[in-house]
Amino acid sequence: MRLIKSNDFYTIKVRGYVTPLHLEVLDILYQPILGFAGTSLYRYLYTMRDFRKGDPLSFTLIHEHFGFTFDQISIALSKLEGLGLLRSFYVEHHEFSEYVLELYAPKDPAAFSHDPIFMNLLNDILGPRHTQDLLTLFSLDRETLDKEEVTASFAEIYADRIFDINGNELYNGQQLENVVGNIKIEFDRALFLNILTRERKILPSALSADELKKAEQIATLYNLTEAATAERVGDFYDAYKALGSRVDFDAMHKHLQELVKYPVLSKPLRRPVQQLAGESQKIKRINLMETMTPVEFLLYLNEGTKIAPADHNILNTLMHDYNLLAPVINALVFYTLYHNNNELIRALIEKNASLLARNKVTTALDALDTLERPTAKRGRPKQKEPLLNEGRKEEQPTKDTNDLNDPIWDELKKIK
Repeated sequence: MRLIKSNDFYTIKVRGYVTPLHLEVLDILYQPILGFAGTSLYRYLYTMRDFRKGDPLSFTLIHEHFGFTFDQISIALSKLEGLGLLRSFYVEHHEFSEYVLELYAPKDPAAFSHDPIFMNLLNDILGPRHTQDLLTLFSLDRETLDKEEVTASFAEIYADRIFDINGNELYNGQQLENVVGNIKIEFDRALFLNILTRERKILPSALSADELKKAEQIATLYNLTEAATAERVGDFYDAYKALGSRVDFDAMHKHLQELVKYPVLSKPLRRPVQQLAGESQKIKRINLMETMTPVEFLLYLNEGTKIAPADHNILNTLMHDYNLLAPVINALVFYTLYHNNNELIRALIEKNASLLARNKVTTALDALDTLERPTAKRGRPKQKEPLLNEGRKEEQPTKDTNDLNDPIWDELKKIK
């Protein structure tokens, strides 16, 4: 961008569809990167696009409106250009110079969260935890599960068959959908490697593909941020060992298992989670599953007893092979222990994991509903006192109306 002078002019063209959602993203996600001047200038240019019917305008108007110097205007325009929000074209007239400014829409929140460059910039400024908190402002409502769908199909309403101009069939029964993008909050490998290189001076080439996969696996299992994962990998890294064996993941597992016993120390390392609002006992117990990592939750159910290697392998399988999120794993573990004499039976838990994966379940509440549904069809089993609460003083919570005759909810209320 050339240096803007007081006798320069500009015209505005809007080259992208800018909606209120895009302007919210600009204010919340772009502003930390752009700064106040860049964000304000974009909004000003967009709002004033039809001012004086498109005639060239003097940059003095911006200078007087905001009190920005011409250097500040130049820098703000350059920042907008760098993030793809603006393209500038120079036209030299006989008496003045003109810049044609083309405005483009900011990314939608889903596209922003999937862009490693934008995410690295925002993480570097605000930190991973603050960044994820901002992204959750744009989270979509959860998909409706376990309800009878009565949506009409395209063929039922519009036509049994449609053809193009040459008579070729265009519709063969596929479901027509709008593209709905959700924000990305899972582990960001690019961000992890960036932090690992910057903070611990460990290059990406120093780790094998298998080691990177194990690092992601541990991050998901313990619900760690990318920064916390990089810090732990650096602590257990030995540069003098052969490629593929430089990170002692066994020692790292033991360290994290000990760390989760101390919430004050482990909480800053975790990703933020969205909890259900409310004070009922059912909501409190569901939030317990939503906020604890699978290792923490199983340790809790074990009343602090060390997790057996076989059970730890099951948690790894649920996360790595079935791609289940931590709240879903917690619900599945509880359900399996409750219905199988406090035993984690691998074959049974993997069968139910496959069911949850097929239904794309992402929350503890939906997981329990999905797992209980087949049982309800066959008739509920006779309720018994589960082993995991033996010797534990029972609470006497106030019963919610929708908790009646539901053994899972009754049992959840007994968990302290």
